[in-house]
Amino acid sequence: MEKTFHLVLQAKGGIGKSLTASIIAQYYSHRAVSVTAIDCDPSTPTFSTIPGLKAIPLQIMEEDDINPRCFDQMIETIVEAEAGEQIICDIGTSAYVPFTSYLIQNVALPFLQDSGTRVLIHSPICGGPAFQSTLDGLGELISQFETAQFVIWENEFFGPVGREGKSFSESKFFQTYKDRIFELLLHPRVQQATFGADIRAMMEQSLTFEAAIQSPDFKIMSRQRLQQIWKSHVAQLDQSRLSAALVAEEAAE
Repeated sequence: MEKTFHLVLQAKGGIGKSLTASIIAQYYSHRAVSVTAIDCDPSTPTFSTIPGLKAIPLQIMEEDDINPRCFDQMIETIVEAEAGEQIICDIGTSAYVPFTSYLIQNVALPFLQDSGTRVLIHSPICGGPAFQSTLDGLGELISQFETAQFVIWENEFFGPVGREGKSFSESKFFQTYKDRIFELLLHPRVQQATFGADIRAMMEQSLTFEAAIQSPDFKIMSRQRLQQIWKSHVAQLDQSRLSAALVAEEAAE
């Protein structure tokens, strides 16, 4: 597979960025693809607290600005990664503005692309009241990073992602930027008292799906529900462009 830098970005907090980063890392590890996980969330470093992901915590912030040593370390880690490596980076909301500004000032994403790294920005957008703000945040990212392609995760936690009966893929926004959208994926709405509670418990205990499914701390039906969710994510990603090269390799074998 092509070496890829997966950067999970959105200005708004509480919309599933860390869960998204975790799922990407877990998926590639599940498919025996080499993964480097980096946690650049200074305030709530969820990504690096999950032992199964072995994420590297980087203190990217120094007071109110970016720590240039940590930023340079991150870029060097990506450039020096082996061919086929999947580097997944989770950026916290508190670091969003200085981090994106620093990326632009240092022309970092075009530099990585010139060095042979594909760059994909993963950005969740939400249904319900957060729809417009997350859509605005996505539009800002698309305009700021002109050379990057985007993986958009529709998060249905607060309801269907769209407006006035139209889905996101039917929107004017999607039609305007569809050439920049590498893939469209889904965090499907689940029953919060059961499936949702199981996911929250898994994240609170800093577990991967596979670890939680094997854990005696989860009751039988909780493990069954987590198994359903995990299988759904694997199936979705198997059918996406994120795994096209992997699937082709497996078919050839």
